[in-house]
Amino acid sequence: MKNWIICCVAGITITLAAGCGTRPPSEQQNAGKALAVPVQKTIELGGGMKLEMVWIPAGSFVMGDDMGLDDEKPVHKVTIANPFYLGQYEVTVEQFRWFVEATGYATDAEKGTGFQGAFGWNRDTKEFKMNEKYSWRNTGFAQSDAHPVVNVSWNDAMEFCKWLSRKEGKTYRLPTEAEWEYACRAGTTTRYSHGNDSEGSAKAGNVADAAFEAQFRELKGEIKASDGFAYTSPVGSFLPNPFGLYDMHGNVWEWCADWFDVAYYAQSPTNDPGGPATGEERVYRGGGWFNCARGCRSASRSASLPENRHLTLGFRVAVTAE
Repeated sequence: MKNWIICCVAGITITLAAGCGTRPPSEQQNAGKALAVPVQKTIELGGGMKLEMVWIPAGSFVMGDDMGLDDEKPVHKVTIANPFYLGQYEVTVEQFRWFVEATGYATDAEKGTGFQGAFGWNRDTKEFKMNEKYSWRNTGFAQSDAHPVVNVSWNDAMEFCKWLSRKEGKTYRLPTEAEWEYACRAGTTTRYSHGNDSEGSAKAGNVADAAFEAQFRELKGEIKASDGFAYTSPVGSFLPNPFGLYDMHGNVWEWCADWFDVAYYAQSPTNDPGGPATGEERVYRGGGWFNCARGCRSASRSASLPENRHLTLGFRVAVTAE
């Protein structure tokens, strides 16, 4: 597994996904024009529940970070040739439960694929541990229906997309890694969509900060500001990026469609790169509540086996615009 390390925090009993870089690229280009008023698409899941998506225009941007980690180099121009819709929010516990109840689906954690259970927070021992009792249903910390679902594997996320596709008669999917970074940057060229200052992350996303440090006193959050959440936060709790997308920085990492290759950027096609043809691990993006702000930059990458699941890992859906 790549980058299953703790970023800017230490002393915990397990390792979590990271991917901390240092500075933004020395040169960048705009990633298209931000929308003054996001164009939305609403999917009726049933029972009055909705999944809201935002239209992302076609355009070009510069992908990667030439001052970041090796897998973020080289910086290269990418064109997203076709507009697409991307989930305005990360898929929530409530939305995932609706899918499970509609299909009877058992997740990889519940089936014991790869290993038994998932990761969770043990309040008694104050440790993050793997245990068969943990899954998306039980994380060890409080989550409401409005929180992003976690402890879901890439396989689980794909099954959600397949269910949505059957229901809607269209191909819903995970975004490609290039689509994800393009949507995250939303026309910006800075380290984060809100600028270069990591302290600004407290208003844009849920990262390891003062609130995190207050809960985990043996650890250290990177930024001094407090976003008010030690664990996951309800989706949409922070300011949106210029495309009208929420939680692209922090809260939970998000699975992407691509196989992972540390050297892929050197051979990536310019138009609509879809990642390597084969691989062992799938990409995920965006950083999570346990990660330092630097690990939640627009260019940050990480990857894991398709059956793996974590307390910091969820997803959002995409569909190509007609």
